[in-house]
Amino acid sequence: MPSKVLLFLSVCLGILIIPSSSLAMSEKKAAEVGREMYQQITSNMPIYQETGINKYLNRVGRLLVSNSDDLKRNYTFTIIDSPDINAFATPGAYIYINRGLLNFMNSEAQLAAVIAHEIAHVTEDHASRQKRAQTGSTVLSGIVAILTQSSEVGRASALWGAATVRGYGRDMELEADRVGAEIMQASGYNPQAMMEMIALLKDHERFSKKKARESGQAIETYHGLFSTHPRNDQRLREVIKNAGGEETKGKRIDDAGVDNVPQFRIATNQLPWGENFDAQTATLSRFRHSRYRYQLDLPQGWEFEEKQNVLAAQSSDAAMTVERKQRTAATPEDFIKTTFGISQLSKAEALAQARLKGHTGIFRQANGIEQRVAVIYYGRGAYIFTGNNNKSTKDTEPGQRDKDFLAIIRSFRPHVSQRGQGTKTIHYVKATAGATYAKLARQLKLDTDGEDELRLINNAYPRGEPQAGQWIKIIR
Repeated sequence: MPSKVLLFLSVCLGILIIPSSSLAMSEKKAAEVGREMYQQITSNMPIYQETGINKYLNRVGRLLVSNSDDLKRNYTFTIIDSPDINAFATPGAYIYINRGLLNFMNSEAQLAAVIAHEIAHVTEDHASRQKRAQTGSTVLSGIVAILTQSSEVGRASALWGAATVRGYGRDMELEADRVGAEIMQASGYNPQAMMEMIALLKDHERFSKKKARESGQAIETYHGLFSTHPRNDQRLREVIKNAGGEETKGKRIDDAGVDNVPQFRIATNQLPWGENFDAQTATLSRFRHSRYRYQLDLPQGWEFEEKQNVLAAQSSDAAMTVERKQRTAATPEDFIKTTFGISQLSKAEALAQARLKGHTGIFRQANGIEQRVAVIYYGRGAYIFTGNNNKSTKDTEPGQRDKDFLAIIRSFRPHVSQRGQGTKTIHYVKATAGATYAKLARQLKLDTDGEDELRLINNAYPRGEPQAGQWIKIIR
């Protein structure tokens, strides 16, 4: 534990204090770090456990590993049950893919492109090499946050996925592309699928920017998988060419003699789209406000009571209120400071969930007690969260109350109106003559963005239309 504390303090101080003997992360140390991260991630984040897609992911992953230079390590592939687009690798040969990224893929080769790229980060020891090169590491903070549980784990792991891309730099990313392309080619996949994935992600980024402009929100640039590449990356094209990508037919026949595209369709059919409401368990209690159309989740053991514009939630040792006030032109951070009459917050951070702006932090009251506060702008309202500890109950796990407060705050989002019961899912159908994505969106009664979302998941954004007889994905 002392080494973890030293690492944590070094990141907080903005310097990297690592003994020279540990500059190169040994395989044993990498396995230990990766295993601890895996335990924390799988304990604190929703994991998508549907058997079919997990078996399929592992089969593709094992095939790629068998054609890499890393035959000694046992890779672990995990699907995080999140609608966000992300994929990342951690030390010790652990690879994570968000369910949301799978929604946008259209072939096994595209899946292989993502997995091979992440395998290459592991085989080329990029985490250790990047650690040696940096002082004041942003990437290490992702590891530290998870190992020390100093931040909400879901957010920490998402930051890890983004930070590694920025931390590795262009040269390491290109090296991962080169090695990944060679692994793909040796496994029978066309490395050209890497270019397809870049185009897919750039289209999603373009759509997100459009939505941000329309809603008046700040435009954020995507920093995740393949983000260092422009759409037509000549260096990557050269890498693909050298790997034999132009010679590969792009169609791999599996052991059963079945073309890989139908296998991909079988594996991803009925994959949840957006929030997976059906995966909610008894550990959460979901509150939905019928008038103001918002929802939030309460941890196990919490109860709530609604009083006009105030929602009061409490457990045996903590309480939180959510109050709606009129939104102003001030930033969420300034709104908090004005509302509570304070000048500074500790552990402050911006909130950006479900395309909503917000801010949260802790301030010390006059009596010395720390209080978690937050504000989230939604529509014309400013939703103010105030967390309070019940000091009559001993805190058996330091920081647990604040974890609950943060979990409640981060679960806040617009109430999702579900037409029909349960979670929306992806289905494959053959397009009929005259079908358009606009017509399909109306027939399926999708939300305002439905037409664009159908184009995105079918790699037809921004103006493509389905062809008669073509297999396409729909959302219902």
